[in-house]
Amino acid sequence: MLAEAISGAVERIYDAALRPEGWADGLEAVRRLVGADHAVLLTREPGRRAGGVGVGVDHEAVRRLAEAAGDGGAAADWLGSIPAGRVVASSSMVADADFLRSEMYNEVVRPMNGFRAGVFAWQGRQRSRFVAVCRPPKVRDFAPAELQALQLVMPHFAAAQRLRQRLAASELMMAGSRAALDALECGVILVDGECRPHFVNRRAAEIARRHRGLRLSSAGIAAAAPAETTLLRQMVAAMAMILARPAEAALPRCAAAASARLCLSDPEGRAPLVLTVAPITAVDPLDGRCGPARAAIFIAAPDEARSVDERALMTAFGLTAREAEVTSRLASGATLGSLAAEWRVSVNTLRGYLKTVFDKTGTRRQADLVRLVMQGFAAA
Repeated sequence: MLAEAISGAVERIYDAALRPEGWADGLEAVRRLVGADHAVLLTREPGRRAGGVGVGVDHEAVRRLAEAAGDGGAAADWLGSIPAGRVVASSSMVADADFLRSEMYNEVVRPMNGFRAGVFAWQGRQRSRFVAVCRPPKVRDFAPAELQALQLVMPHFAAAQRLRQRLAASELMMAGSRAALDALECGVILVDGECRPHFVNRRAAEIARRHRGLRLSSAGIAAAAPAETTLLRQMVAAMAMILARPAEAALPRCAAAASARLCLSDPEGRAPLVLTVAPITAVDPLDGRCGPARAAIFIAAPDEARSVDERALMTAFGLTAREAEVTSRLASGATLGSLAAEWRVSVNTLRGYLKTVFDKTGTRRQADLVRLVMQGFAAA
């Protein structure tokens, strides 16, 4: 049941890459996953007002949160202290007694009927984004198992946002920009109406190598289960039919709105792959004719954590192999104490490594280091 709930939440999140209103559906799925009271998605950008989307909470409360997130606002420092790239419980960031006395709680969180939160943050080139699922006072804190489930789901908000941004900015699918598709962090396969692959990006090929539920061949894309193969090919054929006629004025809107999702099971028992199938084509700007019909298959692997490119860290900052490993493990959620126990070294030894890493990377706090690493050195 939990695996199905996680897969369903990831489906809704990736749907946001295709539908502007999809973020609310993604938030609702995550809220239900852990039984939270409400959930919010917040975007901050220097020099501009923050924006937010919420479910289970009224628009005015989200607006107040966005105002408080601005420079000098009641929520600005609290949001800035959230480590990037991993889910944390708000109770681990500040003691309850201190939080209850804070301006953040009394002016922002309390009017939203909130108290406990599971929070995930990620940093883009210009914008910072935060997703939080919240519970009211007198309700238990988030359990470790719930935080672990959120860790499997919430990073997909970042991937879906990046996918949507790139699709909107450069119309990647319309232009057939294969180099750009290959740089995406989610798997993308371009197929014809017979489900034969015309392009497989780097991430999709990697997923197919690791996951037994997806099989790639020149003859066509297939699943491990015959029934799932049939369903996938029916979806692709339906998407191709949408575009198998001369372009009309409403066609781009119709194509963008059409999509279908399914999960491919793994015979070895891993979490299923989440596939989103959408129609794509190239439209000649001179005569309005469509090129050969294509469908795009977007692939997400909910159970795969993002790794850190340690070799790139060593090259960029002159870190030793051990320093890069310490940095990578901390960015992935480990603590100095857990690493000391695993490696059978003292915490002071690891603090020495960390101090050297701070000096070499120009960071001062572990949260800043993690943000730097997850922003620039996290592999898909």
